[in-house]
Amino acid sequence: MAYYITILAQTLAVAALVAALWPFVAAGGERPRGAGVLPALAAGAAVAALAAGAAAATPRSATAIATLVHAAALAFILAGLLLTPFAARPAAGPPALWRRVAGFVLIAVVTAQGVFDAWRLSVNHTLSATDIVNTELIVNCAAIVIGLAALTALGMLLARVAPLAGRVASALALAAALAALAVAGIEKSLLGMLRIDALSVTAERVSFVARLSLVTPWLAYAPLAIALLLAGVAALRRLRIPADVTGRIERRRLRARSLGERRWRGGVAATAAFLLAVMLYQDLYASRPPRLSQAVQLAPDARDTIRIPIDEVKDGNLHRFAYVSSDGHRVRFFLVNRYDEAHTSIGVVLDACLICGEGGYIQRGDEIICIACNVRMYRPTIGKPGGCNPIPLNHAVEDGIIVIAADDLEKGARYFSEVVEIDVADPVSGARLRNTGAPFQYEHGGRTWFFENRDTYDRFRATPEAFVKPRGA
Repeated sequence: MAYYITILAQTLAVAALVAALWPFVAAGGERPRGAGVLPALAAGAAVAALAAGAAAATPRSATAIATLVHAAALAFILAGLLLTPFAARPAAGPPALWRRVAGFVLIAVVTAQGVFDAWRLSVNHTLSATDIVNTELIVNCAAIVIGLAALTALGMLLARVAPLAGRVASALALAAALAALAVAGIEKSLLGMLRIDALSVTAERVSFVARLSLVTPWLAYAPLAIALLLAGVAALRRLRIPADVTGRIERRRLRARSLGERRWRGGVAATAAFLLAVMLYQDLYASRPPRLSQAVQLAPDARDTIRIPIDEVKDGNLHRFAYVSSDGHRVRFFLVNRYDEAHTSIGVVLDACLICGEGGYIQRGDEIICIACNVRMYRPTIGKPGGCNPIPLNHAVEDGIIVIAADDLEKGARYFSEVVEIDVADPVSGARLRNTGAPFQYEHGGRTWFFENRDTYDRFRATPEAFVKPRGA
């Protein structure tokens, strides 16, 4: 849910701010009628729909279309930024009709870019994983409605707060929002031109775009921060009832006006704070990749087996374990009860799959989810081979205990790349080594053996049976 509110706030908050502030600034500090704002917003949305349709119809040209949209919008945004000081001075600036036309174009362009970017960010996220109406679809649609409603409210409230903050503060806020949008537009335009070879790739250009890319994600917060600052300026300029006003009617009128202004300021602050909170939650928490639970390190017993009591893992939760193989590979595996405690059936699997590798799995309710591809598996299917299911691990059940042979875990080492440093012994000379620093190694009998020099390595390869004791001996 937070994702859709976030992308709407990231892409369209600046459109709400420009639509609210430009008419007031261009009117010379007088409260504008704002009759042309809705047509400008509609025109921008229509242009974005045409661009999105063209990009969807020709996927190979999608990057070129996005680059064209961003480059064209950047030109208009820079023009609007340069004209903002003149638009704020009606006496010395251009005629009123010209200012209204410029405002219409600027609002439409900013809206078009915002709607197009929102479409691009959401195109790879489906509203629902199924074709039927379900909770996920309802929640995501509600998020879109809430996001649009919050942005509409923000724009309407800002239009009321701008006269309270004053023409100068509003003009500065508008210029700051356009400047942040221009910086983001430069990064998107240059990156797109490099991708479609409209500009030759050089180290300087790539470095410049890379530095901008570190800044631009945070610029999405700028319009909401500016809205909060503008509400703060309006609070500093709040109406104060003069002490010499003694008439009851006049004082009540002034108090009602002061209360109304406070409500407008509070509305802007509350709406902007809500959108900022959702964005921060999405960026700092919800969008973080899932993390594996801590794996319990296990070592084989005297019989070279791992033994885990069923009573400790039959609660229906995913229990993750780890085993360090003879060559130092950390082999993860997990156990989960496929049913309930009254009908125990333990799935014993490696924490990896043949398709996605060693990314691992997490549990959410009755679903086991592959981190690498987000495929969801119903818990009763764990332990069955095929698809993105975790790799089954050979085991036995003895008197309520899951028994896993170390040899089977050694075979699973090839699915994992993490290597930990362990002490090993040269089987010929008995010298103590570190697995990561041994100059020679050799696989035999399902294990990896390490050697301190070429001589012991060659002797072992010639007659390994003379140096290797059977498992469990």
